Amino acid sequence: MTVLKQFRGMDMRLKPDSSVPLYVQLQNILASQIASGELRPHQKLPSERELCQRFGISRMTVRQALGSLAKEGFIYSRPGKGVFVADPTRGFEVRVSLAGFSEDVRRSGAKPSSVLLEARLLLATPELAQALHLSELEEVVKVERLRLVNHVPLALHTAYLPHRLCPNILQYNLAEESLFHTLKKVYGLRLARAEQTVRAVLAGPRELELLGLSDPAPVLHAERTTYLDTGEVIEFSRAIYCGEWYKLHFELDPCKER
Repeated sequence: MTVLKQFRGMDMRLKPDSSVPLYVQLQNILASQIASGELRPHQKLPSERELCQRFGISRMTVRQALGSLAKEGFIYSRPGKGVFVADPTRGFEVRVSLAGFSEDVRRSGAKPSSVLLEARLLLATPELAQALHLSELEEVVKVERLRLVNHVPLALHTAYLPHRLCPNILQYNLAEESLFHTLKKVYGLRLARAEQTVRAVLAGPRELELLGLSDPAPVLHAERTTYLDTGEVIEFSRAIYCGEWYKLHFELDPCKER
């Protein structure tokens, strides 16, 4: 079986009307196949021409995707031979803190990045008003991002914030700038604590597409409420994490007798 035929047998379609750039979609597809083991170490990838034909995209788009994968060590080139899969690093463990996703990932020795899917103002629904301790119809900031580690999609993260506490925050580049860092440095807000719940679910159609997963796929669904030192809620968020290679790390304090 040729490499191209093997790719044709996989459900790896690009979405031209998606908010995610085509080269990032291709990059995510290949990185996910490498991380899951479907593309084996030292297996030869299709040529640029074959990838162009398979996905209906330009050679420049293919080169952007392959260049990023090579930079992050997912693939390597052999002159005159082609492009091959490198030995992937499986598994990822992060110590979650109030420093934010980007800083937590960097402390773990990996490279974080994000694709901004949506950033807009909306009026608080009854559910959001309750979660954020707001009045109904008060303005809320919605920020949805695809979170990547070493260019592999790790999570789909949606955050909601009271706009009155961070006015005009949408003017900042939240695809590259840490949301928590912006809240602290620009608005002078002090994050004090957070409460988070995690449960296992099956990924829906959108999560399958954005995270490059094959149906059915187990994922971790997390909800978090973050508080300021004033006791006000600054963020309510939902996240879907890839269940295949993401590890949760908890530190439990000793129980104090009452």
